[in-house]
Amino acid sequence: MLYPVYVHKDEDTAYGLTFPDFEGCFSAADEMQDIQRMAQEAVELHFDGEDLKLPKPSSPEQWLGDERFQDGFWLLIDIGTSKISPYQCQYVRVFGQTY
Repeated sequence: MLYPVYVHKDEDTAYGLTFPDFEGCFSAADEMQDIQRMAQEAVELHFDGEDLKLPKPSSPEQWLGDERFQDGFWLLIDIGTSKISPYQCQYVRVFGQTY
């Protein structure tokens, strides 16, 4: 599904990614060609183990004029939703304990 991602970059920073449809989900990419991969990874991690419903994609036009999204640009990123499940929590074994 195509989700809007707001991209901002200063001269000495990575590309910052903000996902208005996924509150609290952010990422960064050092190179423009890494944006797709980093966006997918960020969204997967955002939903991992959380009881969150995957929202329908919004339109970038919906966010025009929002002061949080200034001095950057919008991309529509194809997020592979088949890899997103609220209960894909991975268990980690540390010192004999499973978390």
